[in-house]
Parts: sequence; structure tokens; C-alpha cells
Amino acid sequence: MDKLSIISGALFLAADLFAIASLAMPSWITSDVGGRTYIGLLQTCLNIYGRESVCYYPDPIRPEWLLTFLFIVMGIGCVTITVVLLAISYWKYSVMKFARWLGFFGSK
Repeated sequence: MDKLSIISGALFLAADLFAIASLAMPSWITSDVGGRTYIGLLQTCLNIYGRESVCYYPDPIRPEWLLTFLFIVMGIGCVTITVVLLAISYWKYSVMKFARWLGFFGSK
């Protein structure tokens, strides 16, 4: 395994961890107009003028946000498999070709 493969594996792992953390946070869109509003992919939180924060899941969930969530989860899956294949390529170099393609599709 060469240096480039080690560096790309570390960067893919960092991207994977950041993507998982971003799904856990409900603050994709933040606004301070009329209180604090945090809009995430599947959850919205409101804090109006210092009152207790209220979080809810919109019913029904908008299809745009649901599709975005599904694409992000598929990307996380591709990047996770890429990291695993890069680790396996240390012992079996023929797996590197599949890791490159999955990394390409997972990062788009």
C-alpha cells in the first residue's frame, strides 16, 4: 500500500465521520428572526424569545428532504465500504479498483 492510498483512506474516514455527525445535528438551516430556528433534514427545533426549545418531526416529511437523507445515507455507505476496501487492499491489492470506484460514487 502506497502513501497515496493511506492518505486517501484517512481522508475518506474523516469525510465519513463528518457526514455521520451532520446527520445527527438538527441545524442545517439556522435563523435568528423571531427567536432561534434550527431546521434539519428530518427534525425542526424552535426556541421563541428565550422560552423552552420545542423540537418536532414534520408530518408528513417533505419528499425533497427525505430524498436528500436517502442520498446522504447511500453516500455514507459507499464511503464506509471504500474505507474497508482500502484497508483490505493492504493484503489483497486487486480490491483497490473497487475501492476507487466506490470512493468516486460516494463522494459525488
